[in-house]
Amino acid sequence: MRPLPILLLTFALACSHVDREAFPEREDEPGAAVAYYAMKRSGTDDPQRSYAIAREQMRRLPRTQQQADSATFPTAWQFLGPGNIGGRTRVLVIDPTNANTMYAGAVSGGIFKTTDAGTSWRAIGDELANLTVNSLAMSPRDRNVLFAGTGEGYFREEVRGTGLPLRGNGIFVTHNAGATWQQLASTANENFQWVNDLVVSTHDPNRIYAATRTGVWRSIDEGATWSHVLGTNVKGGCLDLAWRGDTNGDYLFASCGTFERATVYRTKNAESDDAWTSVLSEELMGRTSLAIAPSNPSMIYALSASNTDGVRFNQALHAVFRSDANGDPGTWNARVRSNSADYLSTLILTNPLGATSELCTPGSGGPNFTTMGWYCNTIAVDPLDPERVYAAGVDVFRSDDGGRTWGVGSYWWTGTNDPAFAHADQHSIVFHPAYDGAANQKMFATNDGGVFRTDNARSPVAKGDKGACATGFSQMAWTSLNHNYGATQFYHGAVFPDGTHFMAGAQDNGTLIGSTEYPGPDAWLHRIGGDGAYVAVDQVDPNHLYGEAQFGNLFHSFDGGYIFRSARRGLSDDFLFVTPFLIDPNEHSRLWIGGGHLWRSDDFAVNWSSASAVLQGQVTAIAVAPARSDRVLAGTNEGAIARNDSARTTRFDTVWPSTKPRDGWVSWIAFDPIDANVAYATYAGFGGEHVWKSIDGGATWSALSSNLPDIPVHAIAIDPTNRARLFLGTDLGVFVSLDGGASWSVENTGFAAVVTEAVVIARGAWGPAVYAFTHGRGAWRAELTAKPVKRRAR
Repeated sequence: MRPLPILLLTFALACSHVDREAFPEREDEPGAAVAYYAMKRSGTDDPQRSYAIAREQMRRLPRTQQQADSATFPTAWQFLGPGNIGGRTRVLVIDPTNANTMYAGAVSGGIFKTTDAGTSWRAIGDELANLTVNSLAMSPRDRNVLFAGTGEGYFREEVRGTGLPLRGNGIFVTHNAGATWQQLASTANENFQWVNDLVVSTHDPNRIYAATRTGVWRSIDEGATWSHVLGTNVKGGCLDLAWRGDTNGDYLFASCGTFERATVYRTKNAESDDAWTSVLSEELMGRTSLAIAPSNPSMIYALSASNTDGVRFNQALHAVFRSDANGDPGTWNARVRSNSADYLSTLILTNPLGATSELCTPGSGGPNFTTMGWYCNTIAVDPLDPERVYAAGVDVFRSDDGGRTWGVGSYWWTGTNDPAFAHADQHSIVFHPAYDGAANQKMFATNDGGVFRTDNARSPVAKGDKGACATGFSQMAWTSLNHNYGATQFYHGAVFPDGTHFMAGAQDNGTLIGSTEYPGPDAWLHRIGGDGAYVAVDQVDPNHLYGEAQFGNLFHSFDGGYIFRSARRGLSDDFLFVTPFLIDPNEHSRLWIGGGHLWRSDDFAVNWSSASAVLQGQVTAIAVAPARSDRVLAGTNEGAIARNDSARTTRFDTVWPSTKPRDGWVSWIAFDPIDANVAYATYAGFGGEHVWKSIDGGATWSALSSNLPDIPVHAIAIDPTNRARLFLGTDLGVFVSLDGGASWSVENTGFAAVVTEAVVIARGAWGPAVYAFTHGRGAWRAELTAKPVKRRAR
């Protein structure tokens, strides 16, 4: 076997640009991701009630003890990373009295805190009943008091009716700087399932305002009770609040609406029953972000997306508006619109790389428009200069003339070691509390890759039509603050045969490779672009690695991960957003992948051929029997499990017999590692039994009725050293059974009750270990083998 060239850390750290062939780029698709997330969790109109029942049931279940004499885990869970590639982060709060202390909200990983300005982070609030943190606010009276709003309320219109995703469970509060959190009982209802923004009054910290899917809510008793002060029926509800602190009353703006006409409302005395007045609204105006100029509070900016039809304009820039008269009706002027003469300025909510491809590289076949205004849309004003404005969609832009013309200040597509690099898809912009525009120009951005900082926010930015063509055109430099910031959202993972390297596919962050070797969790490598999904490592020759971007865009590396090339020759199907594929464990040149059909490759994914007729649904899980490659099982999103005992020779017209243990989404299929007649299947969604077993090779199935709560189950793994020991990955963490699934105990110590998409048994430090790839807390490992005891020489 050739030596494994996966130790690419030196190469990666030295590389200052992206090799387009070695690192194939594909843009992420957050709308498709949200739809996939929702479809997988169908079966209830009130998932939070189901989770609440499940959590109560979990409190009564036994808990696995992680200690030296444990029958399950000889060691505690170890965080594997990535600490350097953060997950989607919507909000950042900085302690105004000590800027080294910051809090970040990760949309499926909860709350992270740093006390050393981002040199390191730690997860706090693991006891939160919901980790979908979308908003944070600190009390101006007591910096130890923070409020966290849950539920990510930004999603595309077509998701409606599929079980709205990323649903929250109200507002939580801490009175001890995040050490412990409690839910505000008054928010445990449908009005607070998507808390998009929070504001605490500087006049009276007991007054809190929340923008939710049902409007704006006010509390005058620190969240004990709430009044509905602004109602709305528009899609998205109210998404943004802007607070003016220089007046005697609670002067507040609210922006409501996303995929239908948006409206900006204002009240000058939000603490009273004064009416909210519409001050800005236009036809085709979509999601709108707001920012008041701190140095001139009578000036307010609004960044609006467009609901116009068409690839170029839908969810691109509608306009940047400004009012110089306190936001009064009729005083808002469009500083720039989608049809403005300065082309670059119209791309604030568009991916500028694709939109300028033909300008930058004539003959490239562009432009290509990816518009993101519904998803990433934020605006902020320089604390000292009301004419200097920052706005961001995919990349950060800045205007120095009050919003009339704009330049690019970050480049998502360059190498991570290029000073101009900040991860794509910006969600918030925050200034350092001591920002003075000279010695201190620190500004922070949160995005789909975590938290970034620039120390020269006022440096020249790239302007003109070709401003996005080269990173050197902008002098704004960025630094990643992702150090042990473990908020990555994985869908799947695999382990190398050495047990020290692993590979995983992540939402927003493509396909990544990490290692336990130095420098460890903070040195994962990005290998394939777009949204990552399934991965596979050849256990015979780990030079063969496979990963994919969304919708079955498969890639293959022959050299241990240095170069990945497309591996789709012959494939043509209706693949799911996250498409399952695997290597035959008995014959490493053979692979399987599934869409509406099953597909087989016998030559390391160089060529593919259809291996089945149309199946009952789209493929969601595949398994090959141990020591028996002709037996293959495939589950679908309609609950069917297809089976074939001659799978090596099936063709495009072969009908695979199937059974349907229940309706729903077959999330995982796994064979017993020794017995090809024994297989397990898990179901996501709510309702019905979630774990099923077959003792006849998948021909018939029986439910493993047990004490398992009714929550989506995503994966199952069987310990090869003790086949009665099973591990489940669920929406609320990991469960363990020591009796073949007859009963279950809870095992969440180490990474909270987070969505766990994949569990894998593979080599660890001293023998078999269990790996958990989570959707919000990265990758973890717990040893199943005790550390050998060194015997004293006599």
